[in-house]
Amino acid sequence: MITGSLYTLLIADDDNINRVILKHMLKSLEMEFVSVSDGADAMKYLYEHPNQKVIMLLDLNMPNMDGNEVIALVNQDNQLKDRVRIIVITANLLSVYMKEGIGRNVLDCFEKPVRKEVLIDAINLGISQLN
Repeated sequence: MITGSLYTLLIADDDNINRVILKHMLKSLEMEFVSVSDGADAMKYLYEHPNQKVIMLLDLNMPNMDGNEVIALVNQDNQLKDRVRIIVITANLLSVYMKEGIGRNVLDCFEKPVRKEVLIDAINLGISQLN
């Protein structure tokens, strides 16, 4: 991990084990890692770090504020749209595909468990879009 790196990988999942697995899986990436347990904390991080480019690994089913609400808030905020890319990782893909207009900020949607190679490809796509 390189602190102060250009990109932050924000893991938003209410399951601590999932957060630990994702962080361990992606530890080879030279990014700053931040983990939060719900959408409200994810949005708080985004607003408190207005200059940070963020790739968010987002679970949909979380307490307080779910992933769909986070996606909607990012889509409504022009500053966030320019610096945030979202990769949905969820146990329930059906809810993603039934959701219309999830926006250009959502790079991809994966069902848990996700393969490391596929996830790294999606993260690299997000980085290339944010450059």
